[in-house]
Amino acid sequence: MSRKMTGIVKSFDAISGKGFIIPSDGRKDVLLHISALYSGESESPKLGDRVEFCRMNGLKGPVAANIYLS
Repeated sequence: MSRKMTGIVKSFDAISGKGFIIPSDGRKDVLLHISALYSGESESPKLGDRVEFCRMNGLKGPVAANIYLS
């Protein structure tokens, strides 16, 4: 099940397209993958960017889906 959340980009590697988001509610960091970024976004996430996303349970922990840059 997903839940809409907000957070801040903790890290992002443009080469691998992966990084992490620190959720605002203090939960465990969430995996960010460039493929989950809303298709209307023209730029990559950067350290410190505020984001809105849905938290999903992945095979190795929480992952972000439907990511919007704020």
